[in-house]
Amino acid sequence: MQVVSIDLFIVPKESAEEFLEQSRVVQGLIKTIPGFVEGFSYEKINGESEFNFMTTAVWESEAAFQNAGRAIGAEFQRRGYNPQPPFERLRVKRLRSEYNRTPY
Repeated sequence: MQVVSIDLFIVPKESAEEFLEQSRVVQGLIKTIPGFVEGFSYEKINGESEFNFMTTAVWESEAAFQNAGRAIGAEFQRRGYNPQPPFERLRVKRLRSEYNRTPY
């Protein structure tokens, strides 16, 4: 069964451009990891949610998803990158969830 990681973000307007630049770097890495199926980035244009950005990443299995987490962590460590300080500086809040995906 496929696993979908969904991240919801609250990004202040003045932080959006830098947030999107950093997101593209991470998304470029994610796309190279074995087991990645597809991913999308969304920017809210209407609605009542306080979350204004969302990303999804679909993995072919739970094992691929778990491996991706380890691979991303290892690559961040190799690069000396910690995403938390930029999120704090940009005042970005994130909510992450994982879901099993089945067609309907």
